[in-house]
Amino acid sequence: MGRKPLKKERVNDPLTKELWIKELSVLYLHYGTGKFTMNTIAKKLGVSKATLYKYFSSKEEIIKEVVRFKSNEIAAYEVLLEDSNIDFSERFFDIIKNASILLAEISNKFLQDTKEKHPDLFIKMSNFQDRALYAAQHFYERGIKAGVINNINPTVLALTDKMFIHAVSSPKFLQEHDITIKEAFDSYFEMKSKGIFK
Repeated sequence: MGRKPLKKERVNDPLTKELWIKELSVLYLHYGTGKFTMNTIAKKLGVSKATLYKYFSSKEEIIKEVVRFKSNEIAAYEVLLEDSNIDFSERFFDIIKNASILLAEISNKFLQDTKEKHPDLFIKMSNFQDRALYAAQHFYERGIKAGVINNINPTVLALTDKMFIHAVSSPKFLQEHDITIKEAFDSYFEMKSKGIFK
């Protein structure tokens, strides 16, 4: 008869967990999920592997928490997008721009890794991206009805955002055009705002 596995003591410290997930999300979203083991994650956080296991039971739990963190981060912008107390142009520049940058931080490598190794999380991410597209489309529709945005097909306007975000989420695109992600977004939103606002 083999030894019974020791029950690991878990630490209930949501603040530390959230800080670690915020730090790890930058790495996972950029490099994908396959590169990191519990050993490398512990080193990145500057803690022991034993300490890491007190907060997270597995690498899979960390990946789920990264997806949850990113989803919540971007979803917060949906609430602001619906806030009619904020001027339409201000919502366009500040809210859609910032939400788009957050979406662009999700690299194709991360999406590919989750599709292959964590299909349930990939579906969640895909659904979230669809939700973000719908929120942008709804924003454009309301801007047209309010008479502050030119009468351009709102579905097309939202799709151009989606295609642009997809392009700049590739490091190769930024390297080939020698442009930072911030410069790309600044130029794109300046061009688009001049074309859609009356």
